[in-house]
Amino acid sequence: MKDRKQVVIEATLQLFTEKGYQHTSVQDILDKANISKGTFYNYFSSKNECLSAVLEQNRLERNVLKEEILVGKKIDDIEVLVEQLIASLRIKEKYNLMPLFREISFLHDEELQKILAEHRFYEITWLKNRFYNIYGEDGKPYYYECAIIFFGTFQYISFYWNLATKTTIDIKKVVYRSIKYVESFLPEMIESGEILLEPNDMYLLEMDSAYKPITNDQIQKKLELFYKKISTVELQQKSAELTALLLDEMNREKPRISVLELIIQPFRSSFSDTIYKYEAEEIANLFWLYMKSPNKA
Repeated sequence: MKDRKQVVIEATLQLFTEKGYQHTSVQDILDKANISKGTFYNYFSSKNECLSAVLEQNRLERNVLKEEILVGKKIDDIEVLVEQLIASLRIKEKYNLMPLFREISFLHDEELQKILAEHRFYEITWLKNRFYNIYGEDGKPYYYECAIIFFGTFQYISFYWNLATKTTIDIKKVVYRSIKYVESFLPEMIESGEILLEPNDMYLLEMDSAYKPITNDQIQKKLELFYKKISTVELQQKSAELTALLLDEMNREKPRISVLELIIQPFRSSFSDTIYKYEAEEIANLFWLYMKSPNKA
């Protein structure tokens, strides 16, 4: 049986994408998830908080996929970045999130705007860092602006593509075109030396939204609880074996990053058609955060 909180999140996502945020009430969510009002408020204080959980779960799913794509590939390869962007945007398309983002962006609700801004800032920060991997040190002060240019271009081309043609956008074409705009603007930015968004100011925002470092102990405890849970149900042997392998590796004095990179993707995939899909994705995301931490403990 699925975790009740997960049932609520999935029901909420379906309602938001079918009816829109404004036309979905808490009662609609209760009816769809088949839960009581008390159960809902046991997990979420409001519809806004429920939306935040929906967006966060989707962000984690996209983050894990982007990290998996990068394994074994050159970090400065523009084609790898394009592949990551396309994969991430296709998940948004799969869950029909783009119309939801557009609706929320036009609502005069301070709390909603904060939720949306934080969600977008994670994307901008990630892309800023990937631009640094690819284009190098010279453009470092301008990569926040470049990331905003990319997402702004993609968003508006997508909006008017849908409006004018009544068809789904070709994500690959729009990603390539948006990257080309960034590449054409970047040399002029560097030459002019004019900075609109001061990196120091943006870095303070980044620090505010950053996750705390993930420790070995945190992952071990999470994995042990997860392994105990799945041991009581019937699953593919592969799923339990991969979970045990991850536990064994984290119990080493110094876990091997190359080994973890090889195990995490098949671990996550082995649960993709089970009720443990989102828990496995959350654990996978913790591993990627742990491996990126400069001071692994």
